[in-house]
Amino acid sequence: MNCGLLPTLMNRKTENIRLKELHRIYYDKLQKTGYGIYNEQLHNQIVKPEELDTDILLYFRKTLPSLQEFYSKYASQWEYYHEIQEATDKAFYHFLKNSAYPLAMRYNLVDLNVKYYIDRFETLKPRSHEWKRLRDLFMDKWFNLLSNNEVHYQIEHIDSLCADFYKIHIALCNNLPVRGGSRLIWLLRNHKHLAEQILEYDELIRKSPAIRELIEVLGKKHDGKQKKFRMTAGIRREKIITHGSKSDISGITVGNDLNSLLPIEYCYLSDKSLQPLFFERFIERKLQLIDYKSQEYRRLDEKKVPGFDISEETEGPFIVCIDTSGSMAGRREQIAKSALLAIAQLTEQQHRKCFIIIFSDDIECIEIADFGTNFDRLVDFLCQSFHGGTDLSPAINYTIDLILKEEYQEADVVIVSDFEFPPMNKELQKGIHLIKENETRIYGLSMGDDPEQSFIEICDRCWKVK
Repeated sequence: MNCGLLPTLMNRKTENIRLKELHRIYYDKLQKTGYGIYNEQLHNQIVKPEELDTDILLYFRKTLPSLQEFYSKYASQWEYYHEIQEATDKAFYHFLKNSAYPLAMRYNLVDLNVKYYIDRFETLKPRSHEWKRLRDLFMDKWFNLLSNNEVHYQIEHIDSLCADFYKIHIALCNNLPVRGGSRLIWLLRNHKHLAEQILEYDELIRKSPAIRELIEVLGKKHDGKQKKFRMTAGIRREKIITHGSKSDISGITVGNDLNSLLPIEYCYLSDKSLQPLFFERFIERKLQLIDYKSQEYRRLDEKKVPGFDISEETEGPFIVCIDTSGSMAGRREQIAKSALLAIAQLTEQQHRKCFIIIFSDDIECIEIADFGTNFDRLVDFLCQSFHGGTDLSPAINYTIDLILKEEYQEADVVIVSDFEFPPMNKELQKGIHLIKENETRIYGLSMGDDPEQSFIEICDRCWKVK
């Protein structure tokens, strides 16, 4: 390697290390700021940690280039410093005499008295041991002063960026009471142009006795006892799958299962400067994981829960069939969307999935496994207009097929429609009878002036809404 390039490469390496440390300081301060703002909302589960981490990471990545830009403020001074560091004693002494005034303007006499060094050098022999020691002392002091000034300037910039982040989020936080409907307000933070419209649906939920009663029934057992919900909702207890023997490794995959991380991923997690990259890949489910070939089945515990008369076995997901035909436009559309929003919010409270079947001339399906994660998909639907013909049969047939699958055997079905259809055919009646034998409950929200009774009668309970 060219020896003349070595100092430059070393300097660049030092700058990269310094910049990584700066990134770590910035990310830590952003996290401290964010978690300080939403402390109470995090405690009350209005804001989830992974959602806040995503916001922090997005702001961090957006503003990170400015750290590099501000970092270059001292680049010319560092280049001058390194150039003098490699200079001969004669060139160094010449620099010192010519730079006395500029250096005096940047540093006070207590920190760096250039005149003192010039006077001392005049009494020493060039290239002597004392000369070298004095030169090293000057360069060390200059290095420390330049480093401190740079760090101070960078910390001020970081504080400024964190202050901007604080202003953005404290305004949002002030609109988030620690209870009530503030979870929805938080999720709408990235949909400001839609917030007013969707909050109208939330207001309609509170004003509609039918929707409130539907949600109350869905959230309780039919005998009125409170359910006990777990994350395994809707899965038969003999079919809970776990990894088999850890020796049975089939390869490498990607995801965010922290129990199966490759050792290299722990290196990212242990290095504070690399932690932002780890968290980003965790959120995006791109961490490298060990993939296991075998799986084993285990049964859920059936222990009684103190204070409840039920076991830990949970209820299944919701299947919501929602009519988006032209006859549902206007007021009916608002009620239908409000009902869906209410059920979607219930899925998060009880950790139950929500499978939405949108039907008019054809069907479209949306699965909401988590209200927060799938909120954007729900928003897309809430922004659609209702139009087209009406045919409930494909939606019912699709629902029957879902329920006959083990994952949805314990689902609650909700039909939101005007129920203005032709009479039900015998084939559909047989399918409904089949899932009814499986103790499937069907509920209806009817908004029609003349609903078809054969469809109303399949509902265990149906609410008339106007």
